[in-house]
Amino acid sequence: MFSKLTNLFSKLTQKHYLIALGVIIVLSAAGFTYYKMVASPAQTANAAKLASQNSRTAAAQLGDLTLYARGTGTLIARDEINLGFGTSGPISILNVKIGDKVHKGDVLAVQGNPEQLKAAVAVDQLSVLNAKQALDAFNQNASIVSAQAQASLALAESALVKADYNWNRFQIASTRWNDYLATTPSFFRKAERDSKIAWRDLEIARANYTRTTYLPAGDSKRTLAQKDLLATQQKYDTAVQQLLSAYPAGIQPVPIDNALITAAAQVILAERALEKVNNGPDPVSLEIAKQTLAKSEAALALSQRLLDQSTILAPMDGTILSLSAAAKVGSDITGPFISMANQSQPYLTISLDGTSIDKIAAGYKIEVIFDALPNQMFTGRVIQIDPTLYTPTGQRIVVQTPGQITVVKALASLDPSVTTPIDNLPLGMSATVDVIGGQAKGVVLVPVAALRKQTPGKYAVYVVENGKDVLRPVEVGLMDSTYAEIKSGLKVGDVVVTSPAAK
Repeated sequence: MFSKLTNLFSKLTQKHYLIALGVIIVLSAAGFTYYKMVASPAQTANAAKLASQNSRTAAAQLGDLTLYARGTGTLIARDEINLGFGTSGPISILNVKIGDKVHKGDVLAVQGNPEQLKAAVAVDQLSVLNAKQALDAFNQNASIVSAQAQASLALAESALVKADYNWNRFQIASTRWNDYLATTPSFFRKAERDSKIAWRDLEIARANYTRTTYLPAGDSKRTLAQKDLLATQQKYDTAVQQLLSAYPAGIQPVPIDNALITAAAQVILAERALEKVNNGPDPVSLEIAKQTLAKSEAALALSQRLLDQSTILAPMDGTILSLSAAAKVGSDITGPFISMANQSQPYLTISLDGTSIDKIAAGYKIEVIFDALPNQMFTGRVIQIDPTLYTPTGQRIVVQTPGQITVVKALASLDPSVTTPIDNLPLGMSATVDVIGGQAKGVVLVPVAALRKQTPGKYAVYVVENGKDVLRPVEVGLMDSTYAEIKSGLKVGDVVVTSPAAK
């Protein structure tokens, strides 16, 4: 513990005044913590005038009081990072060397052939675009597809009506009608009659369902109409199939028969297509479209990652601190091989004696003198206290043993310097650090020996008034081993008692 003190003592005799100036420097064996107080020559002269006539008193004087905790520090770059490619491969471009200043976004190094990687990304981007368009067709064009399916069904039904009409006319006008009647008259007539009845019922069911389409999905009326339509549709499909199979054995269909068969088949296909549209996109096709998009996106992510990892960009403004010895154009390299840091805001790691733990906290100011720059003082502020105690060799202490020497570590930031730019200081430079635990300038000071403790945190002093010692309460501020700051209760020149009167 260091304490630099300046004080003036004077002793009055009957014939003359004897003025003595003493400077006392108390040094602790640890050398980590010290306190200092400096009084101006004018204040010292004023204190000399007001000094008491014997050694048991002292005059309150104006001065400065600063509490320090002294330790050591090392300059570091808090934002130091290591950079490398994502995969192993040859270096094709290396744009930096040790000591270079770089800006955020600068290209530091490139791996392999970037043009090939860019082309692969472009191909995968096109695949993703096509896959998205295919998937969107299922979701965005549902109304168009439905309208097309309905139009196709209407055309197929119209063609079936026309084919049925032509077929009936042909049967009546040909001798084949008699052949049909002679061979299987009841079966054929029943099939023809059933198909016409089924067609009529289907038209009624469609009209009924159309009148319910304004109702929300799940409505009971709409659901019932839809079930009736599906059942009627199935009956009609069955009736058409039975009609087409009603030909007697040995009689071959003529072109007019084929036209009827084809028209009926087209109606069935159109109805199936419309049913799929109304039930939403085809699940199989939709799933294929989704999987295609997912695969395309995965391929794009991979090619983009390979491209990104093939180029090292500076993530911030900074300085190149080191390069791997293997970092040469044309050589294969794996893992980080470039280290850089932002030195515009350097930091200090501080080490103090463990007994100074109560004299350092986040926000405290620091004064720094680097070993290599003994004539220049830097300033800064403590920003973080390490919660762990350490041994002098840097090992963490889990359980402190009695008498064990401990070290407190902290992190501090340095303020910009006018004379020596901070970013020009080499990392690793050692320094002496004073942590300012408290500072009071131009305040009333009295010797600590004058304080009389009344209760915890409450003090009083004896003041000489008209030759008598009068106890007066005072408010105490900062205090070191020799002097105390008096915030209220005394004024400069008041004479206080520092020791009891001899009996």
